[in-house]
Parts: sequence; structure tokens; C-alpha cells
Amino acid sequence: MWSRNTWSILPAGATLIRYYRCNTITKYMARSLLAPPTLPNNRVAQLIQSSYPITNITTHSVQLLDGFEDCNYLFKGSLMGNNATKEYIFKMMVESNPDYFDAITKLMHHISKEGFKISLPVPSHNNKDTIFLKKSYLVQKESQDDVTYGGLLLNYLPGNVLSEVDRSPRLLYSIGTNVGKLSTVLQKFSHPYLETRHYERDLKHFLDLRPYLEYADVAEEKKCFESAFRHYSEHVVPKLPQFRTSVLHNDLNGDNFVCTMENPSEFVGLIDVFDAVSSYSVFDGAIFIAYVMMLECTNPLEYSEPAVSGYLSTFPLSEVEFDCLYYLVACHLTQSTLHALHSQSVFPDNPYRTRTLYESRTTLQKLLSTPKREVDRIWRAAQEKTVKDYN
Repeated sequence: MWSRNTWSILPAGATLIRYYRCNTITKYMARSLLAPPTLPNNRVAQLIQSSYPITNITTHSVQLLDGFEDCNYLFKGSLMGNNATKEYIFKMMVESNPDYFDAITKLMHHISKEGFKISLPVPSHNNKDTIFLKKSYLVQKESQDDVTYGGLLLNYLPGNVLSEVDRSPRLLYSIGTNVGKLSTVLQKFSHPYLETRHYERDLKHFLDLRPYLEYADVAEEKKCFESAFRHYSEHVVPKLPQFRTSVLHNDLNGDNFVCTMENPSEFVGLIDVFDAVSSYSVFDGAIFIAYVMMLECTNPLEYSEPAVSGYLSTFPLSEVEFDCLYYLVACHLTQSTLHALHSQSVFPDNPYRTRTLYESRTTLQKLLSTPKREVDRIWRAAQEKTVKDYN
């Protein structure tokens, strides 16, 4: 349970009264309330240069990017001994477990070695991929809640993210094929921490999200959520033992695929493996399809067809996995909507959360208003198509 003592550690902008609508406070909820403090540009530059072999940071180049509970700073600087200016991301996370960071950084290197372009960590002065920072050190004053944050400096992968480019059917097909290839690559990676990680954003724990229903104020929308929970219990849970398992990226959304800046755009690489878990392989496909549908939430099924086609061409699903795909996409959309409803109640002015909420709830309503047999028909037809159908 969440105690009143926690009020002292809520960040600026948290809406206390609305937060207490939910009686059961999950670890994810707690994480969102312990977000790293936003720092002024000169403090960010000072922090990076004292921890990493980076020089010539221009404070006006430091930019705080939109996000959920983590802080991501984009900036320009130079590696010591090299005058060339490059872009980097400095990431601070509500996480301080060394085993977690060991798993994530090794996963990054594994994906890179398998041929994918991905943001890789830059070692610190102490040759460590991760640094650990107390809140009191970050803000340079005593802090009652002296939380420890994990920090990483990442090479910036140049390009535009999928959500910001013109998305041709051919591009969506190409990204789908790469998601399927990634699923195959991830089946060759394991780490003890990921095997035992209990993470609320793992669809394996979807039913644990029932407390979030407290945030659903609209009766019709609440019925959609309850329908998703029922479908998961009745149609997915009995079949889980027949699903393949592997490590998952677990956050294959439109902001995590990098594309070329040219038009037509092409797939470059991917970023942000920080939600990785060991779970059921088909979940990554369902998450990817849900997020592609959210990119065009007024006509999600037709729009996502090339992405589904590409994904299934490189990572064919078993009949049992395919039969559950509709339910899993609906479950992920429910998960995203409920998390966004909670986050918006705590941080009502965050534009990233507002955008996610609109896209996920609109797409969920469209999907659940379409009979499963019709969606299955569309996706099976997509399975028979090739890249030539999307030229």
C-alpha cells in the first residue's frame, strides 16, 4: 500500500488527490512518481563531462526529450581526443539494480552483433556502461528522498523516428520484416536477470492491471477494458503453455524505429530496449502491430496490413499463436490506455502521455468494434502477400 509519507517525494506536477483514487499501488505506479528531476542545461553538461570522456558540450544544444518516467537529454559533444562533434543521449532511469543494467547493455551488444543498428552505450571514465547517481548529487542539495538513479550515455542513431515520417506501405512492410528478424535474434539471447524479471508491462502479467480500472471514468470504455481482461482469461491463458518463449524488446512503438530522413524513408535501426523481459515471443508481434495501428488510429486495420504481412513473412506464427493475436493486440492497447490514464492523472501536463492516451483508446475501440473473424481474415490475407504487393 502507498503511505502518506510518500507525499514528500512526489515530483512537481503530481496530482495527489487524483492519484489516491487507486487503492492498490503497483511498483510501476511508484516508479512513475520517482522520476528523475529535470536539470538545467548547464548542470546536465557538467554532469556528463565529469562522468564521461566527453568535451565541448554546448549547453544550448542540450534538449530534454518527451518520455514517461525516465529523463532523456539529447546533446552535442566530442569524445576526448576527437574534435568531431556528435550527438548523444544521456539517459537517467528510475532503476538502480546493476543486474538490470548488465542485462540491458549485453542485450544491446547482442542485437548490434546480429546486424541491427542500435544505440550503444559509451563507457564512463571508469570504463563502466552505467553510472549510479544520488538525487542529492544531481540537484546539489540535501534530499529527503535520496533516490539512486541509473545513468547511461548512448550514441545517438541519426534519422527520424517512424511516427514522424511519411509511412508508405513498403516502409511498414520493411519494418515488419525487421521485427520478425529481431524476434529470431532475441531467441538466441538469454540473461538470468531477464529470466526472473517481474515487470508490469509484460503482457504475461496483464491481469495484474485490474486496479487501473479505477481510472476509467467512461462506462463504455470500461466495458472495453473488462472485455479485454475476460478475453485474456478465457482465450489466452489456457494457451500460454503452447507459446514459444524468448527475450522480448517489449516496446516496439513508432518512436523506437529510426528511419532515413529522405523521402521515401527507409528503416535504419531501433532504439530503447529498456523494457526488455523474458516472456512469450508472440507478445512482441502483438505489441508492434498495436503500435502501428495507433499511428493511424482512425483506420487502423487497413493501415497496419503491410506491417503484419512483413512481420509474418519473417516470423511465422503457430496456429495457436495466430489465433490469440487479436486478443493480444487488444490487451496491449488496453494496457497502454490504462497506463496512460494513470499517468495523465498524476502528470496532466505531459504531452507524450496525452498523445498516447488518445491513440491507444481510439485504436482499441476500433479494434473491439470489429469481429475477430474479420480481423483474422484480413491478417491471414496479409500473410499471403509479399513485398511486391506494397511497391
